[in-house]
Amino acid sequence: MRWSECQMLNQLNQMNQQCINIQTVIEQNRRTCQDMNLDNCRVLNEVLWKNDRLWVSQLMIIQLIRKAHDFLINDHSDMNWTLNLLRRSYYWSKMRMIIKCYIQNCYICRRSKALRDRINELLKSLFISEQWWQDISLNFIIDLLKSDESNVILTVINRLFKEHHYILCWLNDKETFAE
Repeated sequence: MRWSECQMLNQLNQMNQQCINIQTVIEQNRRTCQDMNLDNCRVLNEVLWKNDRLWVSQLMIIQLIRKAHDFLINDHSDMNWTLNLLRRSYYWSKMRMIIKCYIQNCYICRRSKALRDRINELLKSLFISEQWWQDISLNFIIDLLKSDESNVILTVINRLFKEHHYILCWLNDKETFAE
């Protein structure tokens, strides 16, 4: 952790009432505060540490998780990887639960990871055709560069043998013409 990060977290911890209360309890040599075990906690230079990890105030938790989870190198890593990365340097209460909740609500992770719900049904296979060109699929490739010949390509694919034909077309505002 860089010195500038440590200074910024120190300032935020000094503003956070929970950190101030915990520091006061530690100075009084008590071992519990608000149902938290403070056995391995200490205060160095007005910074709160637990097990040689910086105690993070509630104000910085989401920013730290975002930095660890959304960073380009990590590329939206899973919950355990993010938790282990943050546990190296930081501590806050209910760390696992908060990180899990953040990752479950991450838009990019939810969009890119497969659903494992029981609601989803098994895929149904398509029937196998018995003759050539009995079962075909059609698709238009649009928004091509402007040319004199065509601006759209119609793809016709025989599903039995994956044979394909490309037909040049011209898309007008009203109609589509094939040559």
